Amino acid sequence: MPLKILNEVNYADGLGADRWIGEGLKAAFEDLGHEFYWLETSRHDLGSRISEIRPDIFFTSQSMLTAKNLPVFSRLRKEGGKIVLRVDSFFDSDPEIKNALVHGDYADVYYGEVEDPCMDRFKNITGKPYYISPNAAHQRLHFPTEPVEKYKCDIVFLGAMMPNKREALEILLLPLIKKYDVKIYGPGWTLTDNTLRFLARSARELGFKKINSWISKQRVQIPPEDENKLYSSAKICINIHERGEHIKSHLILNERTFKIPACGGFEICDFIPPLRRYFTESEMVMASQPFQERQAAGLENLRGEWVRDWFSKVDYYLEHESERKTIQKYGTERALREHTYVQRVKKMLSLLRLA
Repeated sequence: MPLKILNEVNYADGLGADRWIGEGLKAAFEDLGHEFYWLETSRHDLGSRISEIRPDIFFTSQSMLTAKNLPVFSRLRKEGGKIVLRVDSFFDSDPEIKNALVHGDYADVYYGEVEDPCMDRFKNITGKPYYISPNAAHQRLHFPTEPVEKYKCDIVFLGAMMPNKREALEILLLPLIKKYDVKIYGPGWTLTDNTLRFLARSARELGFKKINSWISKQRVQIPPEDENKLYSSAKICINIHERGEHIKSHLILNERTFKIPACGGFEICDFIPPLRRYFTESEMVMASQPFQERQAAGLENLRGEWVRDWFSKVDYYLEHESERKTIQKYGTERALREHTYVQRVKKMLSLLRLA
C-alpha cells in the first residue's frame, strides 16, 4: 500500500541544498510506489499541512522543534505517523531546540549527513541514537551518458561560490585555470548571477513567489537533466567541500561526492577522510597527507601536505587516461549500486519497520 511522505523544505523551487536533496528523495519514494508532498516553511502552516496530507512519514529538521509545533509532532505520532528528524552538530545552540531534544522524544529516527564522530556530543547530551544518512545521487538524473562536445574540458567544477567556500576555491580551484582548460558553473560566480540572487531575495521578502521562482530558474546554468552530460564529458571532475574551523564538528560529504561517479565522471576529492567509508582508493581519488600530520593539521588546514598532493594528483591523472578510466569505472559501479537516494530511502524504511 502506498505511503504518504511529507518533506520539509524552505522553497520547493529554490536553489538551496534542501531543495535538491528533497528532489532526490521525491524521485526515490515515487519510484518505490509512494506519494510525496512538500511542506514549504516559507508558506505552509505545519498543523494545517499535516491535517491536509495526513502523512505516514514526515521528514523534518530540528529547526521545527518550537513550542508551537511540538503538539503537532506529538499528535502525528499518536495517530500512527512516523517522524524522521534531521539533526546536526549545532543542535544545542538554540536552548528551545536543545530542551526539546533532551527532554522530549518527538521523532522515530534522528538522522543527518554529519559524519561520526562529530555527533558523539548529540548522543551523549540527548541520550538518543543518531543514524548517518549521507547525501546521494538522484537515480533519474545521475547515470552515465555519452560525452557532449560543449562540456568537454580538462577539469570541471559545478558548485556555488559562497563566503564559507571562498578560501578553499581560491586555493584549490583557481590555480588550475592558469594551466588547464577549466569550466566552472554554479551560483555566485558572476555579477549577473549575484544581481539575480539579490532580486530573487527581494521578491521573496515582498511575497512575490512567482517572480522569485522565475528568477531562480534563470540562475540555473546547468539544467539538472544535463548534469550527467557535464560530468561524463570532462576528464576530471573536482569536488571541493566547505572548510573552516566549524568543520571540526560539522563534517558532511556533499552531493557531488556521489553524483559525479554516478554520472560516469572521474572525481578527485579534497581531503575528507570519511570518504573512505563509501569509496575505496580504487574507486575514487582523494587528496591525502601523511598520517602523522592529520591530527595536527585538521580539516580546516588549507596549506598542509594534502594541498600539494591535490595538485599532484590532478596533474598525474590528466596524463594517465587508462588509470583514470579504470578508477572511474569502479567508482560508477559503486555509486549506482550503493549510493543513490533509492538505497537511502530503502534503509530508512527498514529503520522505520515499514519495508
